[in-house]
Amino acid sequence: YTEAPSTWKGPCRQATSVQDFKTINRVRMGAISNLPVWNDNKNPEVASFTDAKESYAVEARSLEISYSYRLLVNDDMDVLSRTPAMMGAAAARTVNASVWAQVTSNPTLGADSIALFSAATGARKRSNLTTGAATPTVATMQTLSNLMRQMRGENTPEGAEGADVLNLSPRYLVGPSALDTTIKQLVLSAYDPAANQFQTYNTASQFIPVIEPLLDANSATAFYLFADPSTVDTIEVTFLQGQETPVTRSFLDDRTLAMSVVVLQTYAAKAMNHRGVQRHDGT
Repeated sequence: YTEAPSTWKGPCRQATSVQDFKTINRVRMGAISNLPVWNDNKNPEVASFTDAKESYAVEARSLEISYSYRLLVNDDMDVLSRTPAMMGAAAARTVNASVWAQVTSNPTLGADSIALFSAATGARKRSNLTTGAATPTVATMQTLSNLMRQMRGENTPEGAEGADVLNLSPRYLVGPSALDTTIKQLVLSAYDPAANQFQTYNTASQFIPVIEPLLDANSATAFYLFADPSTVDTIEVTFLQGQETPVTRSFLDDRTLAMSVVVLQTYAAKAMNHRGVQRHDGT
């Protein structure tokens, strides 16, 4: 399970595990506002997060594999020794798929009732969606990085844009496998690949490349920038306590002598905040 590829670890955040299936109400941690002037004859102003939260709940996922008595005796095709690794990989892929589904489905956020990726509209004062034909280049990275850096803190209770410029630094460049070569050539080149000029500094080399083939079915051209989830919420993953890795149990049917193995993992993934993610449609 731990060795199976899971690209969500890095751009997304693993939250504190929960004890039950009850609704999780997470405070959306965009940023704490800048410190106001304090008159030392009065109490300090109280910061408020109550206007920004996301709610979701973990759900159980399970699969059973049954071995006949004859297979147990013969161990046909060495299936018994291979099954644990395959079950672990399947569980890891399931979590990974749930996380990236939050990106490809572009869900509506509860805090502002606007899609995760959207142009500036209504309560969404800053865009995190860029359209038009483009590929990952130093120039497009500059465009998306600037949009992320210009993000403001949570809106005021009256709906006005927050005054605090967050200066969020993008850390991960995420794209489909169709852009694997393009992204890696951009990020891993010492100099700007598009400059046609030796020793032109490649500012995109600061990004960590993340290639996820689950994105291809949604778009083979779209690419994303993610901030470090330790500085701002992006996509959050929460497990049930004790099931951060899969739980397995086995039992024997006394009548048929067949053995069944059941794998169980309980978790959920939820998009939390638009400020730390940028999408370019690339078409």
